[in-house]
Amino acid sequence: MSYFTWKINIGKPYRFPVWCTYVESDEAKIMIDTGFNLENALQYYSWEKPQQSEEQRLDKQLAAIGVKPEDIDIVVITHLHFDHAGNINLFKNARVVVQKEELRHAYVPEPFEAIGYSRPTFDIPGVKWDIVSGDQKIVDGLRTVLAPGHSAGHQVPIIDSKELNAIIIESDVISTRLNLEKRIVGGIHLDPQAQYESMLKLERIAEETKGTIFLQHDTEFFSTIKKGRDYYT
Repeated sequence: MSYFTWKINIGKPYRFPVWCTYVESDEAKIMIDTGFNLENALQYYSWEKPQQSEEQRLDKQLAAIGVKPEDIDIVVITHLHFDHAGNINLFKNARVVVQKEELRHAYVPEPFEAIGYSRPTFDIPGVKWDIVSGDQKIVDGLRTVLAPGHSAGHQVPIIDSKELNAIIIESDVISTRLNLEKRIVGGIHLDPQAQYESMLKLERIAEETKGTIFLQHDTEFFSTIKKGRDYYT
């Protein structure tokens, strides 16, 4: 648990969800992050005891909603840690939007943050990188804001939603409800002060938009959200 709550709950086991988001607009079919690759996780992160059924694999989950990986036009990578960029290789026709500083750090991380990056997941010949700097408009109704700290070039997608006003995919800036309640950052980070400021930034955006922050690794929160064919508009 101290992976997510810095210096708190050290040694306490915590099984956490890993998920990614499919967005469909009039302009494009979009993936936000690509989850983890089970074979990669078992090879490099076996102590985390990763679990994934055949049905839970990303290509199978996309097939369940009638989408093929080759249909995806854009992949937005919040950051290049192994559990967010594990299946980039599936999306051969997509441009992959990543912050310049994130890609640089992925190749040459600081020693204390290197654990998050698994080079085989992103150092792939033929990837169509769309390397950006700062806040971006991806398509109408989907933008990203820069929110560094957990990683050097962390970006947070914000999706316009009729149901929820805005869906804010925080993707490790916050991670769990406890981080917000205790005002603490995660245990894996590049710059804890920057991450704390990014957390406050997302809270302000949620307040201004009357939106909802989607907590990336909160097991209880994950159990409450819509998934698959039960989607948000």
